[in-house]
Amino acid sequence: MSDPLSIIAIAAAVGGTAGKFTEKAWDCGERWLSERFGSHAAKAQENARNNAASFIEELAKKIKVLEDKSQINPEVIAATEQHPQFSSLLQQTIINAAQTDDKAKHDLLSQLIANRLTSKAETTLSLASQLASDAIARSTSRQLMLMGLCSFTEYARPTVKLTSSQFRRWIETGLEPFSDFEFNELDARHLVAIACASYDPTSERDLILLLQMKGVTDYLEVPLYDLEIVQHLQICWGFGLAGVSLTSVGTIVGGLAFDQITGCNSWNPQWD
Repeated sequence: MSDPLSIIAIAAAVGGTAGKFTEKAWDCGERWLSERFGSHAAKAQENARNNAASFIEELAKKIKVLEDKSQINPEVIAATEQHPQFSSLLQQTIINAAQTDDKAKHDLLSQLIANRLTSKAETTLSLASQLASDAIARSTSRQLMLMGLCSFTEYARPTVKLTSSQFRRWIETGLEPFSDFEFNELDARHLVAIACASYDPTSERDLILLLQMKGVTDYLEVPLYDLEIVQHLQICWGFGLAGVSLTSVGTIVGGLAFDQITGCNSWNPQWD
């Protein structure tokens, strides 16, 4: 686990724009943590600082990747970090990260901030990110998996035209990480409570058709029901999964969760 004193060393090791941002983020973070947890027990304060430091370490790595790929530069970061909306999101996310030692959540939260650094203010993505930060902190691992699964069934699309056999394999590959998924209605209702989804237990949406429509009309004749993973999800679908539909907030969290679960880097919502 990272400790607060290691943040300076991490920033120095990362260097460049990412290193400077990390130092500034931690300077602000220490003040925000003191304001939020200053009246708490000493051990709780220590744990909060360690958790926040772990998050900052992950964030430094994510921003370094963006910098290495030339997807971000000092001017963009300077303009973004000075915007009150982003500053508020960073504060909120550091506080959220401080309240959990879950490494998976630190990874999701750090990716959320890194993605926000590359987007403009006053867009759906930037505005929904504040709710997404809270949603990640308030979701269980199973609920994050539910959003990841729904992200694929509702929004994923092949990037190139595929043959029938290639499309079947694409579906299997995307859904395989969810082979052990079990639907729980309480999870769906919790996602409604944290603004991540709507839930209609009477929904009659057709899973097979939803998957076939990923190519608009290109794959409507491609058989999918014989796929073992589709058969498994069809059972979950009947138990209520059909009624879960992600909101903009759920789409952000679900996309991040899907990439984390599958090890992909497909998160790229086409928003304003």
